[in-house]
Amino acid sequence: MSCLTERSIHNAGGNMTRPSGVKPNRLFQTSTMAALLDAVYDGEMTLGELVQHGDFGLGTFDALDGEMIVTEGEVRQFRSEGIASGTTADMKTPFACVTYFEPEKTVTIDKPMGKEEFEELVNGLIDNPNLFGAVRFTGEFEKVDTRTVFCQHKPYPGMLEVVAKQPTFRMGEISGVMLGFRTPPYMQGINVAGYHLHVLSDDRKHGGHVTDYRVKSGKLEVARISDLEISLPKTEDFAKADLQPAGLHEAIRTAEGG
Repeated sequence: MSCLTERSIHNAGGNMTRPSGVKPNRLFQTSTMAALLDAVYDGEMTLGELVQHGDFGLGTFDALDGEMIVTEGEVRQFRSEGIASGTTADMKTPFACVTYFEPEKTVTIDKPMGKEEFEELVNGLIDNPNLFGAVRFTGEFEKVDTRTVFCQHKPYPGMLEVVAKQPTFRMGEISGVMLGFRTPPYMQGINVAGYHLHVLSDDRKHGGHVTDYRVKSGKLEVARISDLEISLPKTEDFAKADLQPAGLHEAIRTAEGG
């Protein structure tokens, strides 16, 4: 419910091992995309709690204060200027998705490839349109377009109003990691149907929510996800949220830059 004025240099996770009995490639999610669309921005789950469920993923922060990437158990925050900073375990999230990622298939990309061709390759590797997929590309990019939402204050505006004013960035040739999830169409509103990817540069200083890209060369890893756990908020705002609004699909596409 508050926006940080200083960036922390500490990590909410980092170098974590998968707890005994927890399956790899099992998606854990807090809240829903439809709730986020309806301005349910108050975080209920701490990052310390979140990283107990996965070392790989993405999301946002309390009061929509930037974009999140979780890589190798470390949580990084991209605020409105697109600069990555560390986080603390007591920070909260209103929406995030994580898993303990164990690649099932790995391929080498040795030629430039745009977003459409890249997604087609991933779809073929997952080979099941009705399952979730975890996706990680590590390597060189010709370009990456990103956006980063900025911290909101009550009364919260709807997400479409927020993204209409969001800062956008274009990074030229960089190296880094791009990761996230492919969600099947029937889960629209619960999550983001299609691809939802965030990127972090190798210098760990830049990135955000990916809207377009062209990869140059690197390693692509994917895994199918058939197990899903969702932790829903028990707050009054969530109880009052309209989770089945008219035009949900188009609203999410607009919000996510699809």
